[in-house]
Amino acid sequence: MSTAASREKLRIGQILLRRGFISEAQLERALARQSTTHQRLGALLIADGVVAEQDLALGLSSQARSLFMERRRRAAKLLAQVAEKQRAELERQTLDFINEWQQRVRRLQDRENGERKRREAVLRLAMDFPRALIVAQERIGEAQKRDDANRLRRILGGLAEMERNFAAFRQAMSGASLYPLSEWVGRWQVLGEWAKDLQRQLV
Repeated sequence: MSTAASREKLRIGQILLRRGFISEAQLERALARQSTTHQRLGALLIADGVVAEQDLALGLSSQARSLFMERRRRAAKLLAQVAEKQRAELERQTLDFINEWQQRVRRLQDRENGERKRREAVLRLAMDFPRALIVAQERIGEAQKRDDANRLRRILGGLAEMERNFAAFRQAMSGASLYPLSEWVGRWQVLGEWAKDLQRQLV
């Protein structure tokens, strides 16, 4: 049997085999009969007197748990892949944008005492946001290892919100004036607040 459905049908037999309720030869005979009669494997094993109903019930319970855990692993893996792709793209965009502004600020001439230093300082603080996204990568990996789909969904929700916020921020900054200086600095400080918000969501 090569399909996923066939593998799921075989799983109950494998569980009974591992638990010592049946032998390999008994399982093979039952599977051979199943291919011609199309009856349930469990029913054939009971009819042959190979296993008792209570033993089969134990095996089915184990099978259900096994299927649940496998689906949970698959869900966590998929969510982790989506979250990591979104996180990496947001990190790239923020780093590129901050780097672009750092280069622009270096080319500016001071119009008032220490103006350039204040701009450079707030851009350094803005780097807290991409740093928080790097921490998010670790949290995504941890959640996947624990098959924690719920936590991965929360991380995804937080990343989606940050992505929307950053898109709006980038759009606003593209047309924003460099002056007054205090207003420009205040706009950039929001990235530091987002970093704190993201860190709280990752706890």
